[in-house]
Amino acid sequence: MYSPQIPPSLLNRLQNGELTCEQALKQLVVKGTIDLTQLDPTLHQQFFSSIYDRTHLPPIVPLLFWQHCYYLGSPIVLSEPMVQKIRRQLFDRTIGIQVLPISPQSFHDWRQHQQTLDLTSHKTSHSKKLTPKLTSIKLSTQPSLTEPEGQIRWVKDIIISASEKRASDIHLEPCHEGLKVKFRIDGILHHLLTINAEVSRRLIVALKVMCDMDIAESRCPQDGRIGEKYALGDRIEGLDLRVSIIPVVSAKRGEPAEKAVLRLLRQKSTFPTLAELGFSARTQPVYERMLHQPQGMIIITGPTGSGKSNTLCASLQAINREGVNIATLEDPIEQVLQDVNQTQVNEKAGMTFVAGLRAILRQDPDIIMVGEVRDRETADIAVRAALTGHLVLTTLHTNGALRTIPRLRDIGLDAALISDALLGVVAQRLVRRVCPHCAESYNPRDIELQVLGMQRQDITTPWQRGRGCAVCMGSGYFGREAIVELLDVDDTMRQLIYEGTIAQLREYLQSIQYESFRRSALEKVITGVTTLEEVQRVLPFSALQN
Repeated sequence: MYSPQIPPSLLNRLQNGELTCEQALKQLVVKGTIDLTQLDPTLHQQFFSSIYDRTHLPPIVPLLFWQHCYYLGSPIVLSEPMVQKIRRQLFDRTIGIQVLPISPQSFHDWRQHQQTLDLTSHKTSHSKKLTPKLTSIKLSTQPSLTEPEGQIRWVKDIIISASEKRASDIHLEPCHEGLKVKFRIDGILHHLLTINAEVSRRLIVALKVMCDMDIAESRCPQDGRIGEKYALGDRIEGLDLRVSIIPVVSAKRGEPAEKAVLRLLRQKSTFPTLAELGFSARTQPVYERMLHQPQGMIIITGPTGSGKSNTLCASLQAINREGVNIATLEDPIEQVLQDVNQTQVNEKAGMTFVAGLRAILRQDPDIIMVGEVRDRETADIAVRAALTGHLVLTTLHTNGALRTIPRLRDIGLDAALISDALLGVVAQRLVRRVCPHCAESYNPRDIELQVLGMQRQDITTPWQRGRGCAVCMGSGYFGREAIVELLDVDDTMRQLIYEGTIAQLREYLQSIQYESFRRSALEKVITGVTTLEEVQRVLPFSALQN
């Protein structure tokens, strides 16, 4: 469990009410002189690792962290704008800052005291590339856990911290010690902290209360939503959270427990444009031409978490204009789009994909987006809509663009309908981008060139990789974009879809050098957008050979 980083004696006395924060600070700073023996040696690293940019920081000394506030010492007078500038540099901008005056000599003594520790930490982080822990999560103090309001405050603090760190999901996993809190950032799970067993059950109950779930039911899965506004730094932002709680067996003597996963969705989403998604200079104009066709079907394919929803949202926003009726059918509606008629599937109420799609066709639509083609009947209605004057966008779960054709045949669609209706297929994966704050050039090894089928003479510029810094939390990556494989269905492809084989279709695509995963990945590695290691993480080996 997270606790303020101060000496145990002071911490115990503060929590027991024997010592106030003001009295603790008077013990730490006596007439402008810091008592170095009272300082926690780890507080220095905790504070400065949570700062984005340390280059222009004024002389400051972290003295104390208590009740979500840093108490800093400084030998100079810091104006309010300077204090706010320091606060904006923190990963968690909801943390407060108070400044105490100290003497210049005391600041000099403290710097000498920290010099050896700083040098050691610097060498270790660069030689072993250790990943800094996610710091500065705001959690309430122990006494508040006895009250329901305090338990709910803990959950909200975790949500705020996750949003500040760009997390897409929060995982609360039971373990032997209690409850692990993990954030999924840029597609990767990071273990943030472990909450002890006494508190973990209370947090799950508090989460159920926030979602209006049955707190007495712990044997069956439950789903819920939270829609609230949160103070994120200096702004107020609305968040919608999809919450899923499922019973599991904990590692502690096989006892029953519950795991919770929260998906964070912003109420006012800023969608990426098509140019920001990851389309290359060759594929973007081709895809935009597909989107501006009056009728036909475009399929976005890829596994769960490959960014299909973002691509669909960006596509609809690109073609959303006055005089066009856009209707969607989704399960669930994750992002609310302006001037788009969005319908939620509700199978219990009889609102299935089939029923909803039939109803939408009676609503005079120009463009239809079907969240996913799951069965033959839905696919058949969607294809016929594409053949009768509608532009249809949908998703499918396949491992590549070419595999969409046999998948549609397996569902039961006639090859003639597929060849007539299909405009194109976009397959995609999300790769992490090299962090711009710590990117460095390097010459690829022979084994890396071998994987991509390249020769040493093919390398004209050095490749890029991230060294690891506080901004990217030591990972070397910051943000994500798509690797895109694009099938532009031309007349030859239509003929092969109708009466040819998949082998013939593959041979034709290779002859015209279509935009395969290999070409797209190769371009992003060579231009320094991502690394070969990241490409191999998301793409199968076979995709890099075609």
